[in-house]
Amino acid sequence: MTATLTRQAPSVLRRLTAILFAGQSTASLAMTATITIGSIAASQLTGTSAFAGVPTTLYVLGAALGAYPAGKLMDRCGRRTGLTLGFLLGALGASAGGLAMLGVMPLLLFMAYGVMGASRGALDQGRFAAADMVTPEHRARAVGWVVLGGAVGGLGGPLVVSPASRLATQFGFDALVGPFLAGALMLLLGCAVTWLFLRPDPRDIGRALATMTTEAKGDEPPARTFLQALQSPHVRTAVAAMMLGQVVMVAVMVMTPLQMTEHLNHTLDDVSLVIAAHVTGMYATSVVTGRIADRLGHARTILIGAVLLILACVLAPFSTEMPRLALALFVLGAGWNFCFVAGSSLLTDSIRINERGRMQGANDLLVGLVAAAGSLSSGLVFETIGYAGIALAGITLAVGLFVYILWRVRLAPSPSPSNL
Repeated sequence: MTATLTRQAPSVLRRLTAILFAGQSTASLAMTATITIGSIAASQLTGTSAFAGVPTTLYVLGAALGAYPAGKLMDRCGRRTGLTLGFLLGALGASAGGLAMLGVMPLLLFMAYGVMGASRGALDQGRFAAADMVTPEHRARAVGWVVLGGAVGGLGGPLVVSPASRLATQFGFDALVGPFLAGALMLLLGCAVTWLFLRPDPRDIGRALATMTTEAKGDEPPARTFLQALQSPHVRTAVAAMMLGQVVMVAVMVMTPLQMTEHLNHTLDDVSLVIAAHVTGMYATSVVTGRIADRLGHARTILIGAVLLILACVLAPFSTEMPRLALALFVLGAGWNFCFVAGSSLLTDSIRINERGRMQGANDLLVGLVAAAGSLSSGLVFETIGYAGIALAGITLAVGLFVYILWRVRLAPSPSPSNL
């Protein structure tokens, strides 16, 4: 069995990667469509805009809190089972959102977004499933292809809202019921595709690879806790890249629409174009990021990401016209992508095969919580210092990441199983 798994034909690995890409694309489409209407639905059900930000906040927190248990489950039951349950959980949450609109139940709506967030935390582990199936020299590229699926949802998700809303009204339902039900159907489709076609399980391929390479020789040591794994400089580097890249990206991104409408007098159409450019930078650059990371190494790729984040934070406060803001936000998204793809690949390289799921989930939990805190605090910074203050904070964090990576490159050798 082990020999069979380790000698998977390239066509089989391409098929499994395509399934993971399709799953990420489907999940992103569904989640983006429902997130797009979150503030509108909350305002409509509660009768006030004071709760408009609650759905997104609960979604982000749900994604953070759902990542660790999902990773632990995948260690025990496999990637296929964990991802399938993630899709089912998301379909349940989206259905609850539609029911909340029908029954005018705001608390159920808020719970629905928390459940969909937990689903997203599980489904985001798909990038690590792709990393399981390949050897270290190809991991960043595999991660990049799955992350690329986010571009499908980021760009196509908002386009689902209008036709789904019209269809709902034709059947006599509230217009906002449509996007929720469309999201539930897409997540059920992703569930079926993953359960039926994600065979053999990427976890099993990864374990088979480990027994045939230097990743696991002799008796496998017991799995470490996340805090124990953080003693490894490579794990710290990977976590720092994803955490700081996420905080800088989120802080600048969430305040840009407010800056455009309140201080620069831009229209919502302009805001949509800028955010579309940002989403393109976040995900479409995955086409090249993985190749760059596999060729230049994780550290150099993260350094490139830090430089792009710095450049974006320098450009953004001085960009008053829509095209310049779109460019700045595209660069911001690309900087995040470089840090995220290289960091995800480095983390997989730096942990043992028997602890990957829980470690990767714990990383996403930490990154998600820090991102949520950054999103909340960015409002306070914007209120007191302004958009320039947000950009200055982003520059400070990105410079800190750049210096830290340079320091680590000088001290630590490349990750290898012998020093894990």
